Amino acid sequence: MHNAAYLSRESLERLGFAALGEDVLIHPTCVLVGCERMKIGSHVRIDPFCVVTMSADLVIGDRVHVSAHASLLGAGGIVIGDFACVSHGTRVLSSSSDFSGGRIGGPMLPPQHRNVVTARIEIGRHAVLGANSVILPGGGLGEGATVGALSLVKTVLEPWTVNAGVPTRVVGRRDRAGVLAQESLLAEELRR
Repeated sequence: MHNAAYLSRESLERLGFAALGEDVLIHPTCVLVGCERMKIGSHVRIDPFCVVTMSADLVIGDRVHVSAHASLLGAGGIVIGDFACVSHGTRVLSSSSDFSGGRIGGPMLPPQHRNVVTARIEIGRHAVLGANSVILPGGGLGEGATVGALSLVKTVLEPWTVNAGVPTRVVGRRDRAGVLAQESLLAEELRR
């Protein structure tokens, strides 16, 4: 298999992360900017062709998967809780240009000519972002919330809800007790 290997621990340490847990797998095709502002927990995998460009803090918890072609960007900061999943092609944007006013768009202009909306994004423990979903600044997912593929998240979604659409709306509920029981089983297995 060509190009299936992830960066070695030594390579990861040379990138200068603010914190780096154990068993972290990051594919060499990922673009990583601002590693000194990134804290990555243990048992984390970031797949090929992801873009992670942070001008604020990024905190990734334990046992998190960021699938191929995902983007984590912005100046508002991003927190991803333990056991969360960021599916293929998802965009998590803690900064975004607002083109509705009389400003010019684009990062190559002085700030006084742009209108950029910036806000922190928090993705709770056990949250799941479906493929090609987008989270805008100030959006987020409460613990255990899920978002279906191709959805747009503009607000903070309630814990343990199933959401879908543009913009998202609640379409169901998750089994909180079942998910947390699985977490307990995993912890017990790991203690053995």
